[in-house]
Amino acid sequence: MFSITPAKILLITALSLSAALLGLFDRLYAWQWQHIQLHSTIETLGGMTSCLISIILFIQSREKLDASLVMLATGFASMGVLDTAHAISQLGDSFIFLHSGASLSGGFFFASVWFSKGRRFGSLNELRFIYFGFIILSVSIGLRALLFPGDVPQIMPLFDGRFTMAAVLINITASLLFIASVFKFYQVYRQQGDPRDLLFACLAYLFGIAAMIFPFSSPWNGMWWVWHLVRLSAFLTTLVFIARQYGKYLGIDEGENKKNRE
Repeated sequence: MFSITPAKILLITALSLSAALLGLFDRLYAWQWQHIQLHSTIETLGGMTSCLISIILFIQSREKLDASLVMLATGFASMGVLDTAHAISQLGDSFIFLHSGASLSGGFFFASVWFSKGRRFGSLNELRFIYFGFIILSVSIGLRALLFPGDVPQIMPLFDGRFTMAAVLINITASLLFIASVFKFYQVYRQQGDPRDLLFACLAYLFGIAAMIFPFSSPWNGMWWVWHLVRLSAFLTTLVFIARQYGKYLGIDEGENKKNRE
């Protein structure tokens, strides 16, 4: 019997979104609406949600020293930190750089599933070193871009409203990394049947679409807003799913502890 799960809903949404974007591309590209406060709100909400997902995944990864979970947790943390910095940055090179850096770091850690899935760290210290080390690196990059925006590479849009080649290449690379991880997550899902792997596959697909849309958008047009909303919806859906799954685990764990006490 076919059962509806958050992962399957996300898969259907992702496929429907792709078709809708192709059909509405011309209209969305022509539509312009600049609203800095709304943009900051969306990015801040997305960044905070990403950090919450990271914390839950990190807690889960510590128990079995799961390499793939901690790499995903690190990716979410890095995206969360850089997206939050992007949300509060001034319009300019640092504004585009921070978002592009968030996408690239997320794509890298998602793609790492190809060599980290099924592996374990040797100790808890190794796991902590990876996780907190990259968080510190992300925070330092975010602060430097905010405090010294003149040091950021010039990747703002050109005079005709299009992004420079550097911005385009960064985001296309991020998109390809996200898409590459989709195949591995789906392969593992087919083998093990864990709905979380299907969720991550769909999530990577949505992030890949968002990063791919970036070069075909311009600041504040319809496509610009679309990829922001795609990323935010992916973050929120994932947070709900991960939180519910972790809540069930805590309930089971508490039940086992009570039995052991009895």
